[in-house]
Amino acid sequence: MPAPSSRRATPLSRAGRRLTRSLLSGVVLSSGVVAGARGQDAEIALDTISVAGTARPATATAAGTQAGGARGPVPGYVAARSVVATKTDTPILETAQSITVIGRQQIEDQNALTINQALRYSPSVTTEQRGGAGGTRLEQFAIRGFTAPLFLDGMRLPTSRDAFPSVDPYRIERIDIVKGPASVLYGQSGPGGIVNLTSKMPQFVRHGEVFVQGGGFSEVRGGFDVGGPITSETTIPGTEEFAYRVTALGWNGDGPAVTTRVERAFIQPSLTWRPSADTSLTVLGLYQRDPFSGFYGGFPAYGTVFPRNFGSGIVGRLPVDFYDGDRNFEQSDRTQAAVTYVLDHRFDDAFRFHSSGRFLRTEGQYRSVYGAFSGNTPLFPATALTTGPLINRSRIATDVAIDAYTMDNYVEAKFDTGPFAHTALFGVDHQTIKTRTLQTPFPAAPDLNALTPNYDMNIAVPGFTSNARITAQQTGVYLQDQIKVDRLVLTLGGRYDTARQAGPTRTLATGAVAFQDVPSDALTYRASLLYRFDGGVAPYVSYSEAFEPIASGRIYDPAFGTTGRIPDPISSRQYEAGIKYQPPGTDILLTAAAFDIKRSNTLTPDPVNGPTFSLQTGEIGVQGVEFEARATLAEGLNLVGGVSFLDVRNTRDTNTTFNQVTGRNVPIVGLRPVQVPDRTASLFVDYRFQSGPLMGLSLGGGVRYLGGSWGDPANTFRVPEAVLVDAVAAYDLKHLSPTLTGFDLQVNAQNLLDDRTVTGCFSYATCFYGLPRTVYATLRYRW
Repeated sequence: MPAPSSRRATPLSRAGRRLTRSLLSGVVLSSGVVAGARGQDAEIALDTISVAGTARPATATAAGTQAGGARGPVPGYVAARSVVATKTDTPILETAQSITVIGRQQIEDQNALTINQALRYSPSVTTEQRGGAGGTRLEQFAIRGFTAPLFLDGMRLPTSRDAFPSVDPYRIERIDIVKGPASVLYGQSGPGGIVNLTSKMPQFVRHGEVFVQGGGFSEVRGGFDVGGPITSETTIPGTEEFAYRVTALGWNGDGPAVTTRVERAFIQPSLTWRPSADTSLTVLGLYQRDPFSGFYGGFPAYGTVFPRNFGSGIVGRLPVDFYDGDRNFEQSDRTQAAVTYVLDHRFDDAFRFHSSGRFLRTEGQYRSVYGAFSGNTPLFPATALTTGPLINRSRIATDVAIDAYTMDNYVEAKFDTGPFAHTALFGVDHQTIKTRTLQTPFPAAPDLNALTPNYDMNIAVPGFTSNARITAQQTGVYLQDQIKVDRLVLTLGGRYDTARQAGPTRTLATGAVAFQDVPSDALTYRASLLYRFDGGVAPYVSYSEAFEPIASGRIYDPAFGTTGRIPDPISSRQYEAGIKYQPPGTDILLTAAAFDIKRSNTLTPDPVNGPTFSLQTGEIGVQGVEFEARATLAEGLNLVGGVSFLDVRNTRDTNTTFNQVTGRNVPIVGLRPVQVPDRTASLFVDYRFQSGPLMGLSLGGGVRYLGGSWGDPANTFRVPEAVLVDAVAAYDLKHLSPTLTGFDLQVNAQNLLDDRTVTGCFSYATCFYGLPRTVYATLRYRW
């Protein structure tokens, strides 16, 4: 139960506090003479009274950011509670939905340098399948076959390739992955799920660390994370109201492809005011610069998946560090700044209020020369896509600025109606995202000779041709009720959203303006039922929905005249059945789930009313199963693993796609989307020796299996499966000498066997390499 606030104190407790303040101010009572009433002296024998200050509760605070809390640090590899799936402090065992929580220790043990790398060992989650692997440019990943949005502290981050607000893993405390449609609580999102990152928050325990790291591609990284309570000479330990935290990092080095670079610097200060265990207000700031972010390049399938005849008697594949751009042209320069607040207040045991808001400003300048996409060229007889040393290229330039305002407010109420215990939620959230985009078309660039690449061609940056100023807004109202009857948990939820995307796009050459105004609205629902047995077994079934507004296209409708009407939002629904198992008294959590997803209302051509109009008959279906295990099996032994199987295909569609092998258009219905592995599996184990001559040594490693995927929309070739091995070794240096207490040394190797891996393709023209072997050494000091 939460600690009672001072406003609910009884007269006796108030008197007790007055006595305590007197004692603490130096009035010490012991056996002796005290002044009696009305001036009469008397000797009164008193026992010695010992008074000590009472520390603030370490658990059950309003914010839940304490260690083990629903938003707080994860002890080891196994989280017990999460706030992301329900927006209430709920045990994961009682949440009727697939959830994966990645804590700080796992991120550090695996030396995840990007969010993509931190998600590698999560079932049904695929990462690094598009863009230059090892770059810091984008957080692109898919859950259950669909691209998923990224949230930070419960609020959605804006999406833009060229001004994407990238989040460094060193800034965050934990990652919560909610799988399946989540629009009821989070608004517009896809059917696969969401990923929420929780920032490092101030703690009322003094702490600090500094680290330096080297390796990889001639990279050097370093950072610090310090914080704790703010005290004065008169502050009683455990009664502090303010705590601070400052996290900062610098990163500089070569990129994974030749001639490219990676550079990053950020600082994230934060301050928490906690006047009581019932109230917490945290304000976070952020400034981050990413002047260089690797590259975003793809290469032909012939030359990566298949051998290529480059001519001059050379047949083979491009090296994994091949670069398809131009070093004088390449640019991905981003700056972001943000201010966030998180307020939690618990009125009493029954009512709690949460409010969070963020203003984010991000700017990006993007310039790239890349392999030109060509999906309508027959491969046979042989073309430049299959043979020869030359790679056709195009170029692009954009300047993008984003102002994003997001806010989420909800009230939680706990009450009983007869045998039913309710945890009800009522909330309103809003986001306004303003973007300004100067961009060019995609003019051709000089071809690149793969045998003798020239990366200094002095290619001219094309002039901007359009200026778009678009404002996207969304407001949602949501309700949820978690109803418990004995061990049965029923969750019901519903939401109504209104969204609008509007603004002008100006053609710079003519001054012509095209104005966009696309309103939409949607109702979404969720329902689930879970039963928790005494032995820690919890089977469940659930249903959930999601929606995504469509910003372009028109539907033929005579009631709207010749222009037609705006398309309805894309809708998604999922049925899921699963079982969770957590043996009582253990740090073991096993989950298994089977699910069926349909994503409907995508646009297809209207065969009757001409090319101006579309139909909303497109549908993608997913059936799958997944299993995940997280465990601390013994002191010092941690394990995380998972398996997933997906069957994804276009179930309804009138679109066609060009088959580059046959040279004909073929129906897309029945075909499978690109870059969706049908199977994934992973296992990571870490063990720290607890005694003996190896005490202080930690050894670990992991295996990642990425199943095959289709490489082109016509499903004419497959990207082969891959198996990757990672390893880690760490040592607590205090076991060498007491003077080294607080120091530890860690070495990580990713892709230890240096396998050449193609992570995915979306056409014969564009495939992407995975990272080659990388080795990093980290020296860290904690106090």
